[in-house]
Amino acid sequence: MKNKQFILVFIFSIVVFSANALLVKKTKTQEKRKETTTATFDGYDAEDGYAFIVLEDKDDPDSEMTMFFTEISEAALKAVNLKSNDMIGKRFQITYEVTEYEEEDDNGYIETFESFKILEVKKI
Repeated sequence: MKNKQFILVFIFSIVVFSANALLVKKTKTQEKRKETTTATFDGYDAEDGYAFIVLEDKDDPDSEMTMFFTEISEAALKAVNLKSNDMIGKRFQITYEVTEYEEEDDNGYIETFESFKILEVKKI
């Protein structure tokens, strides 16, 4: 009788611990850093967010890349209406936060991602 109870408790413990392991959040924030750059506003899209064209290499005018910011602070929203098409092509100084995080997929592979949030924006 005691062996059956012990086996049931043991099996129940394994099930509970396994369920808890599956519920563990698979995202860990690793690093946040603040950066400032000068960029040209390229537009707003509900899916992609706010797009800015920046130079990867300040000495090479052909090194343009587009940065997408999915989040924006309240202060930046109040400073400039970036949802307006009138702002496309205008130059801004933007201060933003980069959050680097890892995600584990279903196969156990860990990938590193970055998300960008505009903190401040000033028209140049």
